[in-house]
Amino acid sequence: MAVGGKGVDAERLDREARELFRQLTPAPVTGHDKDGRPLSIPPGERLAEIGRRARFIAVSDALARAVVVILGREGVPAAVGHVQVDPAASGDEQVLGLLLDVGGVASVVPLRPGDPLLRGYAAVDGVIDLVGRELAFSVDLVAEDDGWVGAEAVAAGLLRARTG
Repeated sequence: MAVGGKGVDAERLDREARELFRQLTPAPVTGHDKDGRPLSIPPGERLAEIGRRARFIAVSDALARAVVVILGREGVPAAVGHVQVDPAASGDEQVLGLLLDVGGVASVVPLRPGDPLLRGYAAVDGVIDLVGRELAFSVDLVAEDDGWVGAEAVAAGLLRARTG
């Protein structure tokens, strides 16, 4: 799915992604008991993990769309692809993959929010699973103090990978 064009604000998408990134763990439900005393009920462990994973995908989606817009400004065609699991990452969370040409190779780049190492794999038509694929390239990125790696940093890293 290509993203870009007029009306798409990469900076707004990046801000939204960053805010969601700060809130990956669902907050407790607050309220009052029958006597009016405040109470706080944390989400169950399973529900918290499901919510965290869903938010991780949402963060990745907004980040991916922002990166596509920024790359488009630089004349680099890119698109948001399927949900992926980066086999070289430390976690097994699903994230959105960017689709773009890097060094003449059609590549899939899973965007893991907050990961300062960007990894790309050769794209294979019709195959979504990246398990068993060799790493085509990797790029070090700089995370901000809160752990966020913004869309501008990701796009700059991809531009370096394309030329280097």
